[in-house]
Amino acid sequence: MLKPLFDKAKNSKKTYLVARLVGIGWFVAILIAGGALGGVYLDSLIGSSPGFTISGVLLGLAVSVWGMYRMLIATLKS
Repeated sequence: MLKPLFDKAKNSKKTYLVARLVGIGWFVAILIAGGALGGVYLDSLIGSSPGFTISGVLLGLAVSVWGMYRMLIATLKS
């Protein structure tokens, strides 16, 4: 009974676009959080101030902006 509903959603461009945008959002969130957690770990390992945490957040932010740009360009081309 639900199979036609799922087939219709799979073929919908709007559903595809929403799924891609949600994926891009998760990509950005995971990179920024990963940079922050990696920085916190390095700070606790070395015993320094939040220098590595701030660096990790900035690195995660920079990589996520670059990756988000590439994903958005690929999404808009399709």
